[in-house]
Amino acid sequence: LLARLRAHLRRLPSGQDGHKAALRVGDLIVDTQARTCRLGDVEVSLRPKEFDLLAVLAEHAGTALSREDLMARVWDENWFGPTKTLDVTLASLRHRLAQAAVQAVPPTEPPSISTLRGFGYRLEACGE
Repeated sequence: LLARLRAHLRRLPSGQDGHKAALRVGDLIVDTQARTCRLGDVEVSLRPKEFDLLAVLAEHAGTALSREDLMARVWDENWFGPTKTLDVTLASLRHRLAQAAVQAVPPTEPPSISTLRGFGYRLEACGE
């Protein structure tokens, strides 16, 4: 059954699998199919979990996502480990986006990953 499902999904034209191929938040473009991320004219090099986290945040841009929801979507629903992992990954992601923003020509503002104290996080385009 799984093999049939995978074969069916392979035959679907791009963009018809229920997910957008490229997510845009301000100057940030996250291509979930190619697993690439660009900020302005700069390609941002991300680790796999950083990319997954950014893709989830970009897919729900402007929406508050709880820590538990992010942990379940990016790591696993049955993740057994410190939730500090999320904080460390977010700090690294923010740093990489800030570096890319400085390298862009002209320099641009990275999207803001806001911390919602006691709840979770929200990704917003700069100035929103």
